Amino acid sequence: MQNDANILQRFLFENLPIRGERIRLTTSWQEVLERREYPEVVKKYLGELVATAALLSATIKIEGKMTLQIEATGALNMLVVQITHDGGFRATATYQDDLPENATFKELTEGGRVVITIENAHSIESSYQGVIPLIDDSISAAIERYFETSEQLRTSLFLRNTETTLGGLLLQRIPGEMEDEDAYNRVCHLADTVTAEELDELDTQTLLYRLYSEDDVRLFEEESLHFQCQCSRDRSIGVLKQFSIDELKNIITEEGQVSVACEFCGKSYDFGEQNLKEIENA
Repeated sequence: MQNDANILQRFLFENLPIRGERIRLTTSWQEVLERREYPEVVKKYLGELVATAALLSATIKIEGKMTLQIEATGALNMLVVQITHDGGFRATATYQDDLPENATFKELTEGGRVVITIENAHSIESSYQGVIPLIDDSISAAIERYFETSEQLRTSLFLRNTETTLGGLLLQRIPGEMEDEDAYNRVCHLADTVTAEELDELDTQTLLYRLYSEDDVRLFEEESLHFQCQCSRDRSIGVLKQFSIDELKNIITEEGQVSVACEFCGKSYDFGEQNLKEIENA
């Protein structure tokens, strides 16, 4: 597998009511990290959420985007990943400066909740949002419980991230098909044996053969994923429109300019007195 592979690949068990997905993100994940500096523990959990969002992105059946968000009153205040129907994603995190060392995920996200939002680019009415309290020991456990409670759909995640690569598998029962608990448990047990090195180094066909050589598995074409921030000068003007022109004038007088920084990629959009008319007329 090429070192710069950023792919999502779906697969289907022909004789079992189970579908699956595999992701591998390399350079696209590094682009996220190049734009913002995060402590190691934040990097770990943000990476897990990016991997999870990538695996869930196949559920976007519309032209639009999915936002996967963890909000908490703990030291890890917020993790957010947005991914579009065509594979562009961005991610950000907010956290307290004094992150406790050796704290568990559950401790860091105390009082939290998981929010999944799917937005249709053409219709607000067909958008969707689901929310559950966050009481779990890991991101994978939280998402599995979300699908179990909100969608009544058994889902299992296997995240295996390294310092440079995000890797993971998703298995999900196909709704409406006859349930086979033993088969699902067997498939999950084998998936749980996969290593970070295997997800990093093996193409999907080889990986699935190692895991499921006795099963008939249909593999679909790879889909490309990439880092893509949605910030722009026009969006920044929209933020500044929340302030009065007099307020903006005062900021520019004191600071020399007014700036809007993107929380996802860190890019700053700067506006001076000469831009006030542009903002006012937008």
